Amino acid sequence: MCVAVALASDGPRLIAGAFTVEGTVGHVRRHNPDLVAARMAIAEARGRRRQAGRLANPELETAIYPNVVGREGFLTFELNQRLPLTGRLRLEKSITETQIRVAEAEVGELERTLAGSAAVTAVELGMLEREQALRERQLSNSRELRAAASRAAAAAEGSTIEADQFAVESEQLEVQRMQLEAERAALEGRLRPLLGLPASEPVRVDLDPMEGPATPGAPAAAAVRSDQRVALERRRSAELSVALARAQRWQDIGVGVVGQGQRVLDQPTGLRDESFVGLQVSVPLPLWNRNEGRIEEAKATLGRADREMEAVEIRIKSEVAAAEAQVRIAESVLSRVTTQLLPSARRVEEALERLRPTGQATVTEVLRARERRLLAESAGIEAERSLRRARVQWMTATGAILPLNQP
Repeated sequence: MCVAVALASDGPRLIAGAFTVEGTVGHVRRHNPDLVAARMAIAEARGRRRQAGRLANPELETAIYPNVVGREGFLTFELNQRLPLTGRLRLEKSITETQIRVAEAEVGELERTLAGSAAVTAVELGMLEREQALRERQLSNSRELRAAASRAAAAAEGSTIEADQFAVESEQLEVQRMQLEAERAALEGRLRPLLGLPASEPVRVDLDPMEGPATPGAPAAAAVRSDQRVALERRRSAELSVALARAQRWQDIGVGVVGQGQRVLDQPTGLRDESFVGLQVSVPLPLWNRNEGRIEEAKATLGRADREMEAVEIRIKSEVAAAEAQVRIAESVLSRVTTQLLPSARRVEEALERLRPTGQATVTEVLRARERRLLAESAGIEAERSLRRARVQWMTATGAILPLNQP
């Protein structure tokens, strides 16, 4: 028995034994192993931010030079610190800040795609359970048709060929029922890894009732989708990298304190000690290396980031428009089935049921009408599946699949 937490407007609720479509989204965000691993990238980026923008460690150098044939000699020491002439350290810190935001947006994008995939699979699994129940009713009706035709053939009131045809239909429905079992196993196998469940864990989906208004009529949950944020932050990082490459044309200068102490033999006074302290500055001159290659590379990266942003915006608009069109078409199909096809099939079945006691309709005709009504119900299940799937795809395309108030 599995227990799922479903996300609802009035807070989390526990559903024993089954997942809702919303519940799969929350479960994926908490337990999907790929997401757990991906979130470590955020910790890695924070570690890089902590290390970035620091001065190089100072260097201490000392040397002793004794006179090997006398008592003279001298001692030197140098303490040097490399200091940037430009805003290199600030730029390095800013780049790592954007890398954190990129990592967070990438995790959000993975959450969006995995949640959308899990929700679609949950819809497929939930509708498959309804289709299996309908297929059992169709199979039962087909067996009744076969039995009725066999009785009519035995009484010389019908053809054995018709009975054989009903037998073939029953076998076809039996094969379809077995195929649905195989499809169910495949859907469960696809959903378990998304939910982070073991292979032995049973998975069942309870679908919420269909709501009235079309999903595209509601405002999008997020103004900027996560993959759009990834592209935006990567462009900011590329822009800062151009500034950093230009700043790196000037290498760090060196500022240090130099000291020297020496013992010299001075005739006729003898040995005496002398000490010197000075300030040392070293400035690298950008004569042979002006970092042109790195600057050119950074500019090309910035150009690529611009094109990637444009591509992402085009893809998002296309996905949202396609999902909206699918929702509208699916709603029209479902409305046609529920308001015209299914009521008509029920009226025909009910009319034949009323005529059967008076002998104006045979059992076979009634069962055939029931079969057509069950086929209409099957069309309704398929239309509802298409609409539910289209709504999930619309929510995934707009980013509304992820609740904004959840971490």
